[in-house]
Amino acid sequence: MLTIAAAPATTGATSALPLTDPIYVFCVVLLVIAIAPLIAQRLRVPTLIVLIVLGTILGSNVFGVLARDAQLILLEKIGLLYIMLLAGLQMDLKNFRQLGMRSLLFGLLTFGVPLTVGIVSGQWLTAGGVASLLLGILYSPHTLVSYPIMTRLGIVQQQAVGVAVGGTIVTSILTLTGLSIVQAIAGGNVGILLWIKLLILLPLLVLLCFWGIPKLGRPILNQHADSLSGQFIFVLSCLFVVAAATVLLGIDSIVGAFIAGLALNRLIPLTSPLMKQIEFVGNSLFIPAFMISVGVLSNPSVLFTHPENLGVALAVIFGAVGAKFLAAWIAGQAFKYSLAEVMVMFSLTMSRAALVLVIALFGKTSGLINEGIFNAIILYIVVTCLVGPFIADAFGKQIAEKQALILAEQQT
Repeated sequence: MLTIAAAPATTGATSALPLTDPIYVFCVVLLVIAIAPLIAQRLRVPTLIVLIVLGTILGSNVFGVLARDAQLILLEKIGLLYIMLLAGLQMDLKNFRQLGMRSLLFGLLTFGVPLTVGIVSGQWLTAGGVASLLLGILYSPHTLVSYPIMTRLGIVQQQAVGVAVGGTIVTSILTLTGLSIVQAIAGGNVGILLWIKLLILLPLLVLLCFWGIPKLGRPILNQHADSLSGQFIFVLSCLFVVAAATVLLGIDSIVGAFIAGLALNRLIPLTSPLMKQIEFVGNSLFIPAFMISVGVLSNPSVLFTHPENLGVALAVIFGAVGAKFLAAWIAGQAFKYSLAEVMVMFSLTMSRAALVLVIALFGKTSGLINEGIFNAIILYIVVTCLVGPFIADAFGKQIAEKQALILAEQQT
């Protein structure tokens, strides 16, 4: 008798969670990316917070729909590099040159004060040593989440705003350098070779990128918009080539991504079609996927099942935010700024997002920070991204009103 073999089960069909089939995983990720802005708009909160929260809900610590497997890690890694590329591309280097010494001083303050507070508090919150140094680095960087408010109020040309933006460049560079040192210490790679890489080979790579990328890029990036795809591929090639070069040096690839962004900075105007294309791809897929992946790693229950972790979260929030305020206040006293100007500088530098997530992710995967501190970091990102814009709006309006009065007096 002729028998008909049963049809094999569909490869991707599975009822088990977490999802493993790439089609299912990608489907869920895209759905989350699609609905997150709608929820954020309704709740009037930054989209990145909604992405992290939805990632947490769908992650293995809550509903278990998504796991941080190889597929999500790949999207996460590309998103990570993309964040650092955009950070380099969007840096206002012209502003930094104009306000030079003040931006440098404020950058050193807004990096050094939180670093010191973080290291000191790390002796209590962590096992000390490298872990406390990493916590200090986690306290230091910031994201200019509130900058669009300055644009809306028309006060971006105010010196306090320019100093805060310029200081961000200094802080980002020092943070990435500090992270590279911590990674080397954690990996047991400390020695003369580390300092050769950081003090000789890395500066040589930076010089090569700042000379070679513009030289190669100008003929390509000066072409008409009909060659936009070729220009975009050139930017991505620069990103991954320089990132690969830093990996060969034993330095994290995010440093290479940031270098590539800075090297391309003067070639790609912020309002150009190419920049819009770069931002579109990153903001549409890779960066949201990174935020979701961070959420998947989060386990908010540890803040309640172990009450001491809630205390840790409060200590992290007050320590990191207080340190940023202290840095802005010291700079304000030195530069003779008004309270409103000090608070605007503080509001611009208090919010944490992308780079803190990058460092926290390294700390958790390397075992330098535990689950309680990792989730405290997530909470402090949420709090600072919510509070920072409110402070920026309140004190930014005071500066805008004063600016309007001065202009009115000049016209009369």
